[in-house]
Amino acid sequence: MAVASSVTLACCLGSPAPVSGQSCPAPGPLALVLSGGGAKGLAHIGVLQVLDSLGIRPDLVVGTSMGSIIGSMYASGFSPDQMEEQARSLGLGQMFSSGDPRTPRSLGERRPLIVWQPGAGGFRTGEAGAREAAVSAALNKLLLRGNLAARGDFDSLTIPFRAVATELRTRAEVVLAGGDLARAVRASMAIPLVFDPERIDGRDLIDGGLAANVPIAAARRAGAMRVIVSDVGWRPPDSVRADDPLAVADLLVGYLFTQPLDSLGLEDRVVRPPVDSFAALDFSPKKMSEIIQRGHDAAAAAFAGQVVCLGNGEAAPPHTTYRVAKIRVVEGPSRYAGLLRRQLGIEEGDWLDVPGLRDRLQAVSEADDYKEVWIQPSGPPDSLTLSLAVRPAPARLVVAGLSYDNDLGGQMWVGASDRGTLLRGLEGSVTLMLGELRQELGVGFRPAAVGLHPRRPVLTGAIAREVIRQFSSNGSPEPDINTEEADGLLGFEQRFGREWLVTLGGYGHAWDTQGSTRGNGLGGLLRISSGPRYRASGVRGEVVLTDSYQRVQAEARRSIGLGAGFRAIPGVRFGWGKDLPLQRTFPLGGMDGFPGLKIGERRGDRELMVQVLVTKRVLGPVLVRLTAASGQTAVGGPTLPQGRWETGGRLGLGAETPIGPIRVEYGVAGGGRNGVFLRVGEWY
Repeated sequence: MAVASSVTLACCLGSPAPVSGQSCPAPGPLALVLSGGGAKGLAHIGVLQVLDSLGIRPDLVVGTSMGSIIGSMYASGFSPDQMEEQARSLGLGQMFSSGDPRTPRSLGERRPLIVWQPGAGGFRTGEAGAREAAVSAALNKLLLRGNLAARGDFDSLTIPFRAVATELRTRAEVVLAGGDLARAVRASMAIPLVFDPERIDGRDLIDGGLAANVPIAAARRAGAMRVIVSDVGWRPPDSVRADDPLAVADLLVGYLFTQPLDSLGLEDRVVRPPVDSFAALDFSPKKMSEIIQRGHDAAAAAFAGQVVCLGNGEAAPPHTTYRVAKIRVVEGPSRYAGLLRRQLGIEEGDWLDVPGLRDRLQAVSEADDYKEVWIQPSGPPDSLTLSLAVRPAPARLVVAGLSYDNDLGGQMWVGASDRGTLLRGLEGSVTLMLGELRQELGVGFRPAAVGLHPRRPVLTGAIAREVIRQFSSNGSPEPDINTEEADGLLGFEQRFGREWLVTLGGYGHAWDTQGSTRGNGLGGLLRISSGPRYRASGVRGEVVLTDSYQRVQAEARRSIGLGAGFRAIPGVRFGWGKDLPLQRTFPLGGMDGFPGLKIGERRGDRELMVQVLVTKRVLGPVLVRLTAASGQTAVGGPTLPQGRWETGGRLGLGAETPIGPIRVEYGVAGGGRNGVFLRVGEWY
């Protein structure tokens, strides 16, 4: 066991530096044991800040779940202050947000309610509890330095490290001492029903908290004679309401992640930060600061005025340069070997560009083609072997969504994609939308594999029927107009970074407007998107130029945190067109409409609208929403519409739920118009 055993110094824990001249009666390796606990595990950072200030350096770090994340960073050479900075920059709250399952861009930018994908037992519900790809990508980026330093042996880190996981079938404790560092941490934190199990060496591994949430025994088996424990695990409440199903369920889940604490000796120390009141998946910036501070205060109080024998092992500085001798795919389809070489920018015989690999590894991990990519480095620095473990995205996927609006009625959509199983090398997709006002069927074809900055040909087409509602100037309904249309695009898609997508190609459009005109147009289309439209921040635009009409549309939003639970989201919409078919004109406010007016009530070939949404979290997922808006539409005239501006506002409540966002608001427009806005789910 490669744990330092030459420990001869003692330290007065109330002092800022080790005290010389003292000796330990029974010196031996010191282990730092970090428990699981979700967001509450950030208190470990505060504990480490105190240990660092006292000159305490453990000979071994053992972590479970969130403790494995913090522990692996510390063992890789991160200081506690650097860990706090990284925790804030990772966007942990977004990674663990529900309702954002990952789907191919070929199915559009809709947010599905349900995802099915092939599994061992047939089709199964896909990920909806966490953004698994984002978590794996973040771990790859965060732990690359330590991964390369370890090269498959966690004893080779700056401080030897162990990650604790649970074998799914037997619930046995599994201590990971080697392999890919990021993958081991991912296995240790695989919370059931939130993450898929991580399969390593033929075993399906899940969160270590189910077997050993405070892994003192694992530290003893690794050679530790003394331990410092930071325990943020669940503890049963003093009382519980037996008639409250949620309280009982929380109690039962807590018991699953709790085991009797292993025996402790006189030289062992335990820190228990008071973080029981914090939610396990609440990674909001304010809560993170409070949790870290509570860990710091608890450690300072636990060690005040005490004397303990300390580890004082000195590690050699890690290597920073590596030459790649061999690249191979050891798990997953071998055909990905060449593709991943290009995507990761690595070739055999080259010196490794570590900063570049860090960024490219994160981009690859979040690409549509993969659920996970682990590099699994091994060998000496001048002859590094990368044994890639690839978990491809599902070859087949079926998604579905459902929404309701009190003005527009009900809407549902389904989509399916196939990546090369029906037509080799080709990704096919189909979407069907059924709503009271619009029905649409779309198909698309693309190459099944893409590169790091992928440019791939694309062929798409759609047919649709839509009822365009008509209103008088005072909002009274007038006879609807039925329309039909078909369009197609032949061109290419180019992805930039992790989110930006540019589509450019030849475009054709044919339409039939009841009682009015039939027409068709040929030309070109340019579309730009910064990510799915349901995200709070984003930019999107589209330019269509045909021999029959021209159309330009742009929209931008930005989410800005204001502190104290407040958030502002300013946005702007712009539209301009010439000789537009009725179904391509611009409804004021788009699918959200304008406060106080019916959705689609103001329509024209010019649109300009600005609005500011301010939200305040009041209880759990519930937000108070206040919107102020001003805008107008026009038919013909200058590029920017001129005339009377509509002004209005909405006030109400919103919440993210397992069935999507829910909004209940009351809107008022200038001139005395008003109305209730009720929507469940997203609208497209």
